Amino acid sequence: MSNLQDHHMEDAYELWTQTGWNDGYRVSLADFMKSWQASAVKKCIVQDGQVVAIGRANSDGILYSMIHDIVVHRDHRGKGLGRSIVLEVVQELKAMKVRSIQLMAAKGQAAFYERLGFEIRPNDAPGMQYTWKSAQQGAAPDAQTGDGDL
Repeated sequence: MSNLQDHHMEDAYELWTQTGWNDGYRVSLADFMKSWQASAVKKCIVQDGQVVAIGRANSDGILYSMIHDIVVHRDHRGKGLGRSIVLEVVQELKAMKVRSIQLMAAKGQAAFYERLGFEIRPNDAPGMQYTWKSAQQGAAPDAQTGDGDL
């Protein structure tokens, strides 16, 4: 396992796109790279010269962190790669002494993350998600330019 480097970005983008994560976002390779480069922790597993698993976390470095984009190539699932990525990301966040480690999990994956120490947030717990669709006014940013009003 290694830190995701710029020379891995095209492979990581392809992996992320193949799994359907980009279907709704329509993010360009340049924007994907910018997003990942801004992440506090970014990991990948390379086998035979190919990126087969990725994962990252964003953090303010003190209070909050959010793990997301844990992706394993379909031909390499069931081999513990996702587990390794998650545990490595968590370890780095713990080393940074971040107080809150949260996780954005894909639908149907809660049991996987529970086995790694995560808990489903109770329905009455704090936390909400902003969505452009639910906004009362304004428009979502254009996927290509980022322009839009709130």
